[in-house]
Amino acid sequence: MAGMIRIISGIVIGGAGFHQIGMHPAQGVCALFLAGFLIIIGLDQELSGDSRRIGD
Repeated sequence: MAGMIRIISGIVIGGAGFHQIGMHPAQGVCALFLAGFLIIIGLDQELSGDSRRIGD
């Protein structure tokens, strides 16, 4: 579940990064890097089965 939350957060932050990249390139690029990081970590957790439940 935590992996899926990271993936969804990455998609949302990536969308905001694409929106910001025209007006504020530095913020947009940082948001895209963060989004990529979150998506990769979330996919790794979901595929490896190490996704911890909240409260464990």
